[in-house]
This record gives sequence, C-alpha cells and structure tokens, in this order.
Amino acid sequence: MKKEVYLEIYNECNHNARKLIEAAQTLCSKRYFAQAYALAFTALEEISKGQFAADVFTGLKTEDSFRAFYRQHREKINNIGWAYCDASSYPYKYKWIGPDAEDTQEMNPATPSWDKRKLALYVDVDFSANTITTPREAVTEKDAYDIIHVADTALHRIWEITGEFGGMQIGTKGFMK
Repeated sequence: MKKEVYLEIYNECNHNARKLIEAAQTLCSKRYFAQAYALAFTALEEISKGQFAADVFTGLKTEDSFRAFYRQHREKINNIGWAYCDASSYPYKYKWIGPDAEDTQEMNPATPSWDKRKLALYVDVDFSANTITTPREAVTEKDAYDIIHVADTALHRIWEITGEFGGMQIGTKGFMK
C-alpha cells in the first residue's frame, strides 16, 4: 500500500472517532448510557488504529505490523493506555462545565474495560446463578461519561501535540519521547 494511504487512515480514524464521541454524547443526553459507552470505546479503538497508521506513515512501524494490529481489539485498547493516563491527570482531569471559568468538574475516570464494553452491548447470562444482566444495568451514567472523557482527551492531546504547539509530528513519536 502507498505510504500516503496511512496518512489518510490516520486522518479518517480521528474524524470517525470525533463523530463517535459526538454520537455518544447525544446518546448520554437521551440516557442511553450503555450504548454511549460502546460508541466511546469504539472511538478509542479508532484513535489507537489511527495512531498506529501514523506510525507506519512516519516509518516507526511496518505495514505488516499494522495488518496484524488492525483487527486486534484488545491490542488497540492497550495501545491507547496513554489516553486514560492523560484523562486522569492534571490538567485534563478537570472538565469545564461553565458558564464561569472556575466551573469545573473533577473527572476520575475508570480504566476503559473490554468486559464492560461487552456488557454494554449484550444481555449477559449467568447460568449458575440463574440471572441476567442487561446493558442498562451494567453501565452507569458515570461509566459512559468517563469513557467519553477519556476519548475526548485523547483527541485533544493529539491536537495539542500535532498542531497547537507546532510539533507537527503525528503518531506516537509525538507522544512517547
């Protein structure tokens, strides 16, 4: 594949992640927290895939490694662990809720969970206890807002590193120095 395709993958993944986050926020406003969690989790996977594609574009990773990584959902979440760390640290753990400058909310997000993502999408059955867990029972409002915060922070940090401060280095080279 041409190297430029990886730049396009990077850009499209970030764009798609932004749209997924916006959809998750809309779902939260309608109190569909489980579905919002699933979409924000997917946004994190897209961001991770985009960062990996950027690493192929910059020569840090190989095309073969991208092909192996591309469909590995757990690896994508492991690869984006920095976003959770940033979203949990100063200054990103404070979210402005307005209208005044000092109107902030401290965010203490839980680590994005693959198991919670599954529970957000599917009714779970515990045959030994003879019980079920529905997505609306498994995912709380806080869970949904936490993962949206993590995904939003990831895109914000990418924007900061690649453009706001003049870095212009895409991919993990810009983050992991």
